[in-house]
Parts: sequence; structure tokens; C-alpha cells
Amino acid sequence: MSQKARHIISASWTSPQTGIVSLSKDWLSKKLPPLYWGDGSTSLSKLKLASPLVYADLSGYYSEEGMIVFCMREDRYSNIDLSSKELYIAGTFNNWNPRIGNALWRMRKTVIAGQNYLTLRIEKNRLSRRSKVAFKFITGNGDWLEVSAGAPNCVTDSNGNRNYTYNKYVTGQHIFTFTTPQPIDNGGQGIIRWVDGLSDEEALMLPGEYIHSIYSHLEPGVHRSSDGYTFRLFAPRASAVKLRIFREIDESDTKIVDLERADAAMWEVALKGDWANAFYFYHVHGAALDPQSAFDPNIRIVDPYAYAMVSAMGPGIVIDETKIPTPDLFQPPCWHDLIVMETHVRDLLQHAPLKLTEKERMGFSGLSKWIRHPEFYPSKMGVNAVELQPIQQFDTPTKDVYGWGYMPVNWFSPSSHYAEEPEQASQIAEFQDVVKAFHERGMAVILDVVYNHYGEPNYLQFIDKRYYFELSPDGHYMNWSGCGNTLYSSAPMAQRLIADSLLWLMKTYGVDGFRFDLAELIGKDTLSFIEKELKAVNPAVILIAEPWSFRGHIAYNLRSTGFASWNDGYREFIRKYVKGEGNAEGILYFLTGSLDHLSAWPAQSVNYVESHDDSCWMDSITENPEKDGRNPTFLDRRRTHLMMATLMMSIGIPMIAEGQDMLRSKQGNSNTYLRGDLNALNYKRQQRYPATHDYFRAWIAFRQSELGALLRLGDKPNAGYFTRISNSENSSIGLVYNADETRGGLKLLYCINPHSFTSHLKIDAVQCRQMVQIADHERLAPGGLSTATMERHGDMLELPPYSCALWILS
Repeated sequence: MSQKARHIISASWTSPQTGIVSLSKDWLSKKLPPLYWGDGSTSLSKLKLASPLVYADLSGYYSEEGMIVFCMREDRYSNIDLSSKELYIAGTFNNWNPRIGNALWRMRKTVIAGQNYLTLRIEKNRLSRRSKVAFKFITGNGDWLEVSAGAPNCVTDSNGNRNYTYNKYVTGQHIFTFTTPQPIDNGGQGIIRWVDGLSDEEALMLPGEYIHSIYSHLEPGVHRSSDGYTFRLFAPRASAVKLRIFREIDESDTKIVDLERADAAMWEVALKGDWANAFYFYHVHGAALDPQSAFDPNIRIVDPYAYAMVSAMGPGIVIDETKIPTPDLFQPPCWHDLIVMETHVRDLLQHAPLKLTEKERMGFSGLSKWIRHPEFYPSKMGVNAVELQPIQQFDTPTKDVYGWGYMPVNWFSPSSHYAEEPEQASQIAEFQDVVKAFHERGMAVILDVVYNHYGEPNYLQFIDKRYYFELSPDGHYMNWSGCGNTLYSSAPMAQRLIADSLLWLMKTYGVDGFRFDLAELIGKDTLSFIEKELKAVNPAVILIAEPWSFRGHIAYNLRSTGFASWNDGYREFIRKYVKGEGNAEGILYFLTGSLDHLSAWPAQSVNYVESHDDSCWMDSITENPEKDGRNPTFLDRRRTHLMMATLMMSIGIPMIAEGQDMLRSKQGNSNTYLRGDLNALNYKRQQRYPATHDYFRAWIAFRQSELGALLRLGDKPNAGYFTRISNSENSSIGLVYNADETRGGLKLLYCINPHSFTSHLKIDAVQCRQMVQIADHERLAPGGLSTATMERHGDMLELPPYSCALWILS
């Protein structure tokens, strides 16, 4: 028997009793192909040629009456709205240049079988004389549509670009559907056979997309019952699941228990007695014939729904959730009133100026004490929200190893690395107290959460790799996260796992909101599902997306959702603008909230210039060599002031990074995810740069003041709310807020000159009786500056080099 099929390319399930088989080329005979089930003695029932669209939806084309029909379903990409874009076909046949606007290569809106498509019909002989031709789709904006590595005709060129391939021998007439002799359970196997007298070939039936439709309505995890505890694990293709449970951490009293199928995908066992605080793992047995699975009955798997873990390696801890106290209610600031500081548990604690034990400086218990200390840094700064880098269980090997936390191994358990007594699940009460302490300060708690990939040990892959992860046709992980794998977040039980863990964090700990790491990989559909689930519990929950990944960007597509987005365009532009490299149109766009493109409402843009990733602000703009901003120059400091004033005057949600007010440097290191020594806050820099520290505090206070309400807009303002002033010779600008007086009689005028020379702005369009300057690049005094104010000569304002200023107009 041949080991490699010459006729069958692949076979997969489409339901428990139906499947699909792909041949190596179009089947042109009127007879059905000689396909059989199992040992070859049973013919496939209801065998028939599939609709060409089955192939077209995967490959981008099909053949019809001598024509090649390139097609793309409008809803194919959750991160791109193709219904509002022009789409073109590009390939070797037009030198990869369709000349945007050229109708020859532009696709047309078409309805096929009730679905909206973009299509282009081309005669076969116009493409190429070659049997195979590479192609790809490109939007009218010049954005290439990413080709899925799972596409049956995907090829990778020498530059690493994935393209489609048109094959004149494979045009959609090579795919057949059929019904199996008997239904299977999710873990079942199947063999398709080709027997024609000349060859005898077989192909293993794989799950296909069908697997991602599997769902269970039963509640996963461990839950107390009237006489004990019920353990449930979703493992759709498992052949057996065993529970390893023990009360002694040395496992001297280990008990192994078999779980039974509670439905087609959920496994369950009920244990009588009090198992609270016991430790447990699962063992999952699976489909041995699937060469791309990761089933291993010897692997100890931590329950994805475990409420606490002893360490990243496990075990999970049985928790009686009925005994966990409910957190007090807290009303966070409205989104448009937020001023956020991104920070890290250990960065805050390492050099915090209060007495703490070594153990307390490592985690939650010390953070609670620091928060309640009168000199607590974020509170002194005046911010009303913190965005904590990940606190869910992550994969650093031991407690003393520093990490950012972006490699999660459980989404319910606060990290054992931050707990004083993780074997006793102390992280639950300790993190509850952290959130309570922040709330006592009037500060909202936003958690940075990572649902786009999974860390090591990758427990989910041992439960079902195919169900939970994006895979290439040969079973390798798709690494769009840059962290080794990408979660298949649209699978229904993956969506539920995400939503359930977020709801647990809200209900158990009182968390006020979440920032989603690499949210493009989660996708708009899943994000919308999350939004619906979370807002049903707390309509005010704060939802922020990092709207990109190594695959693409979805900020524009999130306009119709209730998510705000990190504005990376703002970050990159301001870094250039303060060095005189930007333009007037750009700075005015970002000051007015990116409302012409990125944002549908003011608080949908999270404006920032530094986060944990890449170079910190000071290192990115310093004049010093090797991006080492430890000893900032005069201009480094001045440009930081220009940035802070601009950030606070920008419509949207402002976010500062920990240490920016201290002119923090990471010594030119652009990736400090393991460098606790560089990330830890050196509070003594506040004394070294007190004027900058106070300048930040003053602007934050102004933003939260009654007059600052002109910047904290809840709704999109009228077109006349702003009056824009620019200098045609350079990028210095002025902007009037509340120009139409829709929010009272007072107005604000903000001006900035990032250049090395004096600039003049003509303000004849500004309507006011009186101008009172309250701020410049070194000072902010809400009652007005009495000395060294900006000069005005008639209708001309004179702005010194590297300066900014703010006036109240009445």
C-alpha cells in the first residue's frame, strides 16, 4: 500500500456524520471517483461534487465556463470591513501592480448563494500560460489582505510573504462531500480510501473547521455541590480523562479518578466530601491517529478554570467559591474623565520608600501597604486609574524571577509569584485587598490581559491543540503573536473561557476594566462577544484594545464597538513632532481626538507616548548617544514638557507610563521584559528633576479641574467646537477649544512651537474679550501667570523656540 496518497489530498469532518474530501486535481469524469470508507469495502453514501464556493472561500478563486472567478466574501476578515472598500487582484500576471483605480483589476460586488462577495471574472488565457500563478488581494488603500496559512493553495515566497496560487488543474471541481456509514463522537477516527484497481490509497479524516463549532452548555471548572464537589473539563476529542487529586502537597495521598462524558464534549466526576484546598491535575487521553495532536496521558494538566495555582507548573487548588467574600461596589470615573498610569506590581514596590519585608516587596501584600501609604506615587501624581501589567498566573519559573507577565498559563488565578503563601491560595485574598486599596484611593483598576496566546506549560494544547490554537495545514502553530502560538479565540468554548475568566475577575476582585494585549488576534467578533457579556454585569466596565498584532490592525474596525484603542499613531507622531519633524495637520488631528478616522467618540482614543514595550519615552527622544537617557539634556527635558502639555490637551483618554515624570531611562534597552533592575522605579529621580515632576502633577490636576472639562468630552463635539490655527511656514499651531461656546462662555487656546526658532501665529480668528495665560512649557498656574508671559503684537502671538502656552479666553 502506498504511504502517500496520489489522488487524495485531504479529508475532514464537517459534522459527526458528514465529511469532505479534496482530490489532487479537478475530477472531470461523469462517474463518481472510487472513494470508500474504512477498509475499502463500503462505498461513501451521498457522494457528490461540492459547490465551487467551498473551495473559493478557502482559495480565493474557482472556475466557471472557461472563466476564472476571483472572489472574496465580504465578511471573510473580521478585522477589515470589505463592504466599504475597493478591492483589487494583483499577481504575477500584472506584475503585482493592479494600478489602484484601474477598473481592469477591480473586483465587483456580487451576491452568490445569498452571500455578499467581491468578484472579478477573467478569461483563463489572460492570466498566464503557466499552470500555476501566484496572486493576492489588495484594498484601494494599498493594504494587502493576509493569506491564511491554512489556505489549501497558500505558498510562501522567498521574502516570507504568503500568497495564493491559481492552479489551472485545481479550480473547485476536485472537492466532494459525503455521509459516513455511522455517526462518530468528537474523538472518533475515520479513514477514506481510494481504490481503482491500480492504486489503493488512504487518508485519515481530520477534524477540519467542524471542531470549532463544538460547544457545551455545562459549566466547566470545579464547583461545590450539596454533598461534595463536581469537577468538569471541556475536552471534545478526548478518549479518556482522569483526575489526580491529593490533599498533601507531597502527593502522598494521591487519588486517581476517572471522569465520564457528561455530554459530547464535557467530562465530569462528582466527589463526595470536603475537598476545599485540595490540589489537583487532569490527565487527558486522546486520538492517537491524529499526527498533529498533542495528547499525552502522562502530562499533568492544570485546569484552565482553576481559581488558584501553587505555581506555573501547578497544581491547581480546589476553592470553595461560596466562601470568597464579595467585593464592595465601586463607581469608576467615566471614561472621558480617566487619566491612566500603566505600571507593574514589582516596579512600584522595589524601591518604594516604606518599610516592607523582602516577601512583601515581591507582590500583592506589599502593594496593598504601599497603596495605603500617604506618599503612594500614583496617588501623588493625581491619576485616577492604574493599568496593571498582567497579574494572571504567568510562566516565569520561580517566584524570584522578574517578568512582565505576558505568557499566561491560567486566566482565573492571580499569579502565585505575587502571593505570600501560594500553597494556601493566599493570592485570592491578597489581590482582593490590592483592588480594595486602590478603590479606597478613588482609583479604578484596569488589568492588562493576554488572550491572544498561551505560555508554557501550554496546558491547552494537551487538552486539544486543534480546538484551541491557530494551526498551519501541517499542524504547526501560527505565530502571529510573536510568542510561539495564537489562540483560536473564535472557537465557542475559547470565547467562553475568555469571558468567564474576565467575569470572575470582575465579580470576585472588583476589577473595573481590561486592556487586551494584541487584540487584533482576538478579533472584532470575539471582542464584541466579550463586550456584551461583561456589560451585562457592569455597563461601566472599561474596555481597551491594543488593536494590532504581527498580522494586522483593527482600530478602525473597532469604531462601531464599545472598545477604546491604544493610539499607536499618536505615540509615533508625538515622538517626532516634539523634535520638529511633524506637521500641522498631524498635530491638530491628534489634539482633536483622532475623530476624523480612528475614533467615533472622544474617549475611544487612548493617547500615549510610552508603554512597557520598546524604548521608553526618554530613551526614544534623547539627544544622548545609544538612546541612553539617564542624564537628559536641556532639550530632552523641554521636549518632555511639550509632550506632557500636549497629551493633557488632547481629546481622548490620556495614559502616562510609570516614571515619565522622573524622566526615567532604561539605559537604551528597548526590551526589558526580564529586566526588573531597569524597570524598577527610582523614586529619587523625583528629587533630581522636581520641576518636571511637578509639571506633570500640575497638568494632571488641570485636566481634572472644572475648566479641564472642556477637554474631557463624553460626546463627539460639533464641527465648530474647535478653531484651528496654523503657520504655513512650519508646524507650530494653535487650537481653540469650545470655540462655539456650546459648553459655556469660557474657551481655551493652546499653542505649541516645537522648533529651534521663534514662530508667530495669527490669531485674528479667535473671538474673545480677554486672554489670560495660565501655562507655558515650565509652569501651570490656573489663576494666571503674572510674569514672563508670551508676547502678543496685535493679532500675532510670538512663540519662543521649544515652547507651548495655554490661555483662558473669555
